[in-house]
Amino acid sequence: MENLRAIGLMCLAMGLFAAADAAIKVASATVGTSWIILFLAIAGTTIFAVLTATRGLPLFSRRALHPAVIFRCVCEVAGSIGIIGALAIAPFAFVTAIFQATPLVVTMGAALVLRERVGPRRWGAVIVGLAGVMIILRPAEGGLSLGAALALLATVALGARDVATRRVPGDTPTLQLALWGFAVLIPTGLVLAAFDPATVPPPGDAPWPALILAAAGAAGGYYAVTAAMRIGEVSLVTPFRYTRLLFALCIAVAFFGERPDAATLLGAAVVIASGLFILLRERSLSRTPVSR
Repeated sequence: MENLRAIGLMCLAMGLFAAADAAIKVASATVGTSWIILFLAIAGTTIFAVLTATRGLPLFSRRALHPAVIFRCVCEVAGSIGIIGALAIAPFAFVTAIFQATPLVVTMGAALVLRERVGPRRWGAVIVGLAGVMIILRPAEGGLSLGAALALLATVALGARDVATRRVPGDTPTLQLALWGFAVLIPTGLVLAAFDPATVPPPGDAPWPALILAAAGAAGGYYAVTAAMRIGEVSLVTPFRYTRLLFALCIAVAFFGERPDAATLLGAAVVIASGLFILLRERSLSRTPVSR
């Protein structure tokens, strides 16, 4: 039942993240990347500070100094810079398709760091999935673009963040983790804004609906994915991140008028197929105790 709850939370998180990503892309036409990071950081920190205080929890505790929490926050910074920067300069569906490799990163981390048992078949699926990412990237066609590089940075960083979540002490409340994850982005946004040549539009011209939707979607998705990674088995729950691509493709076609090319769709299909194989393999092994 815990795994089923985690799967439901993961699907909810992916839908919220897809909506937030779309809102970020809309806002990036008017506001610089660093300012979007800063706005989301302040909004998310405020939301989770209120929720944390309402639950009677301290806004800061010694748990925040645990190595896993610190590493998780570092990954949060790198991942946020990567995904927001990529959405600002690359097609929406393309960025989301690359981001589907995150479960592969998590599966590798589950095996190498968490010491979960991942046998040769699932390792093979990971390799096939990475080949699918290369199909999407098409590096032979003019090299790796900045948007693709930023999307890859986000994929690796946020995958590492999710693996680190499993190393966080079990008595650390999810609300506190979410609060610290957003809070660390405030100084990040301030530092980046100091070097960002993009100007901030007057309050009356700022894309407030998009920014508010991005903040709400990011906060809701962040809490849901953190809870999912804490209550479910990593290698079982993470394949359901692929639902994000389904949401994103619908948004890309309906709202941005994008038509993903054949290579992007083929690569995404390969990545998703490898993730689903990992899921089915895990279910089979959970029923029959055989060597992996």
